[in-house]
Amino acid sequence: MGSKLHKRWGDQLEKSVVSRWLNVIFCVLFIVYVFIAIKIIMFKTIPFSALFHTGIMPALRSINMIPFNTIIEFFTGENMDMGRALENIGGNIAIFVPFGVFLAYVAHRRPFHIPILWLLFTSFTLEIIQYVLALGSSDIDDILLNFIGGVLGIGIHKWFYKSTTSRNQLLISLIGFFLVTGLSGGIVIRMIEPELLSFSTSKISYVYENNEVMAGWNEAEADLFGDLTAADTNIITVYMNPKSVRTTEQKEISEEYVHIQINDATRLFSRTISSDKNTVISKYEALRSSDISSLLETRDITPTVRVWLLDEDKQVAEAILISIID
Repeated sequence: MGSKLHKRWGDQLEKSVVSRWLNVIFCVLFIVYVFIAIKIIMFKTIPFSALFHTGIMPALRSINMIPFNTIIEFFTGENMDMGRALENIGGNIAIFVPFGVFLAYVAHRRPFHIPILWLLFTSFTLEIIQYVLALGSSDIDDILLNFIGGVLGIGIHKWFYKSTTSRNQLLISLIGFFLVTGLSGGIVIRMIEPELLSFSTSKISYVYENNEVMAGWNEAEADLFGDLTAADTNIITVYMNPKSVRTTEQKEISEEYVHIQINDATRLFSRTISSDKNTVISKYEALRSSDISSLLETRDITPTVRVWLLDEDKQVAEAILISIID
């Protein structure tokens, strides 16, 4: 009798130790996921170090509060790119699936609305942080897509919970899920956009060349920010992409394409951003109006443009800065 009782206690102790280690492994994998998710969500537009070098990466922010506006734009806009649409929509869904799995595991004894509220709160908070730190676009559609991914994760946990017979089996299944999805996701990101998983610890140096030509013009105070899509001698066309980032003080623009006039008094500048190993170089130059068209014709990537408008005539540019990635 004593030996059987001793064996039973030993089995329970062994299961407890195994369960503890499985919990540790599961939590470590979740922490790794959190770091990767923050890198992808928060710093997909600019590197973390650029937050302290606004001369290279000025304040970048926009906000969309209209549900499904951006999603519809992906499929109906003139610059429609099906691959980019699926990448953005699928990515926003997939990135929150592991979070939903973790929330469901932690809150499996709590009411269903608890993990749902945490999903919404977390996604909403990330969008607010993006806006406050000027890290890109804050979009209600991102919240909706993240929520869908989180709910899928909750459903996956529920399926594993019903398919396993013990807590340890559940943890092993969830750990396997994290490992498989992490490896698969990493391969997909490396194929589509490898820079998203760049975690270089090397110090990045920022070099500003000839930036005195921009003296008196604060990039964060520009009135418009968008893609330069067309240019003539006396007019430029700016595409106000709802997913493009915009400056802090930008006025509300309802048009998709904005036509801005240029006159003899308009100040024109270009900024060429290039990199050499761990050095990012931002070179400023003065432009002539005749130079703008050539920038469009010789670049594979559409230049972005910042526009300062005249106070007395909002159709005319007081100054224009065209940014080019070399």
